[in-house]
Amino acid sequence: MHPRLHEIDGFLDQRRQEVLTAVASVHDADGRAVPPGTWSVAAVLDHLRLTETGVSKLLHVTVSRLPAEARVPETETDSVLHRVDHTKLADRDRRVVAPAMVQPQGGLAVADALAGLDASRAALRNSLREADGLALGNFSYPHPMFGPLDLYQWLVFIGLHESRHACQIRELGETRFDP
Repeated sequence: MHPRLHEIDGFLDQRRQEVLTAVASVHDADGRAVPPGTWSVAAVLDHLRLTETGVSKLLHVTVSRLPAEARVPETETDSVLHRVDHTKLADRDRRVVAPAMVQPQGGLAVADALAGLDASRAALRNSLREADGLALGNFSYPHPMFGPLDLYQWLVFIGLHESRHACQIRELGETRFDP
């Protein structure tokens, strides 16, 4: 695997572990009542699945439709992790409304949401294999919060996004809400 994708893959693994640790810290995540307008732990996980699936599809579609002349090999090996504003995404005081395409469905159990998250990561890894060795910085697509992001930035975004929501899950574990 190209050094840039290898670095991103490790970063994504670390952020996913952060999410799993946060989920494990929430006692009775399936039965925990949440305030109105707040996502449950399962809903947060489903949102992460939907987001990761969307980025995976973006990567897959971009790479699979590339004409031969656009299949430029990646020659750079420096880190790409710094290319997305970590502090802007980590700021939990700034409420962000998720676009409709990544709004979670209701009624999922945490175990089912975790299984969906495993499946989305497997799909992303397949997309990474397809893209291995290509100069992914040459392709950009708009993000609602950050504007245009190249494909490396989209991949880093997934990890940062998971960190943001790991904080949200921990907060849910600390919240006492009696409906």
